[in-house]
Amino acid sequence: MKFFSLDQLKSYDNEIGPLVELSFNNESSALISEYGGRLLGLFPQENIISLLWVNPRIKEVVKSRERAIGGDRYWISPEREFFYEKPETWEGWFCPPGLDPAMYDILDSNSTSCTLSSPLTVKSQVTKQIFSGEITRQISLIKEPIKTGISYCGVEFLDDCVLYAPNLKINGWSLACIISGGASNPGTVLIPTKSNPKPLSYFRTIPSNRIKVQENYIAFKIDVEDIYKLAVRPNDIDFSRKAKIGYILRVPDSDYFGLLVKLSDDIPRSQADCFDIARDNPDGEIGVIQSYNSESPEKPSVLKYGEIELQLSKFENIDNSSHGKAKHQIINYFGTKNEILDVIEKYFGIIQPILFEKA
Repeated sequence: MKFFSLDQLKSYDNEIGPLVELSFNNESSALISEYGGRLLGLFPQENIISLLWVNPRIKEVVKSRERAIGGDRYWISPEREFFYEKPETWEGWFCPPGLDPAMYDILDSNSTSCTLSSPLTVKSQVTKQIFSGEITRQISLIKEPIKTGISYCGVEFLDDCVLYAPNLKINGWSLACIISGGASNPGTVLIPTKSNPKPLSYFRTIPSNRIKVQENYIAFKIDVEDIYKLAVRPNDIDFSRKAKIGYILRVPDSDYFGLLVKLSDDIPRSQADCFDIARDNPDGEIGVIQSYNSESPEKPSVLKYGEIELQLSKFENIDNSSHGKAKHQIINYFGTKNEILDVIEKYFGIIQPILFEKA
C-alpha cells in the first residue's frame, strides 16, 4: 500500500486540481483539495506521512470524477435514505455525485485558512424527491487545545450547509479516511465513554477479537481485512470531553506512532436528534460516533482504509429551508509510543489503553 508525504501530494497539483497548503510555524502543514472540498492530509513534521488515507490512484480517480480520493470529507445522513438505490432492502449502495465530489471552488485562502463552496444536489431514495442546496466549508489551522509538547498539526472545520426544503430529518456527517498497516500492523480506534458503554454493530455483529469494551472507553481494530462498523450511542458519550474519537497507529516502517483526534461539541445528544439507523438493526438504537473497517481481500489494494466518523448536529428549519451548521476539529500528533499514550490520557482520560498492535 502506498502512503503519501506532503511533497508527493503537492507534486500532483496540476493533475488533481488546485491544492492549498496551510502552514504552521514552518514545521507542520495541512493540505486542502478543491476537488471534493476536503482536508487531504495533516503533516505534523516534514518528511513523514499523514494518517489520513489518500487513494494511490488519486490522479485517475479525479480524472474520472469519482469520489474516493480519501482525506476528511463532509456528507449528510441518514445513509439509508441517500446512499442506497433500494433503501427498503439496503441494496445498491452508491455515493450521490452531487454531494461528493460535488463541484467545489476555493473562494478564499491564505497561509492559515481556506474557504470552499459548492452547490449540492441529493435525492431521497425513499420519497424520490430531489433536494438542491449549497455547502460552505472554512478550514483553518488551530493551536492544540491541550498542551502536549510534541509535534502536531490540527485544523478546525466550520461547515454551513443548506438544502432548499423545510423540515428535513438529516444530519451533517464528518468522515476521515485513515490508513492501516494491515493485519501485521493494525491501528486502534479509541472512543471515550461513560461507564459500562453498550456499543452497536452497524453492519453485522463485531467479533470479540475486534472490539474491547472497557470501563470508560471502547477500542476497535482497524486492519482493513473485513467489513465491520462500530457505533456509539449518545447515551454512552462522555460529553465532558471535547475529544470524541481517536485513532492510534504505529507509523509503517517506523518506530514512531501517530494519533488522530476528532473533537466537536456539535454532535447529537439524544436518539431523537440523529437519523442514521443501523443496517444490522434498523429498528434498534442509533449511534452518533462511528468507525468503519473496510474489506480489502476481494477488492483492489487501493481501497484499503478505515474511517473515524462523527454525526453532526441535526439540520434546523430556517426560512423554509433545512440548515445545518457545525464546528469540529481534527488533530494529527506524531511521537514515540509513550508520548502518544500521554496525549491519549490528556484528551480522553484513558490510561494505558488496549491496543491492537499486532495480528
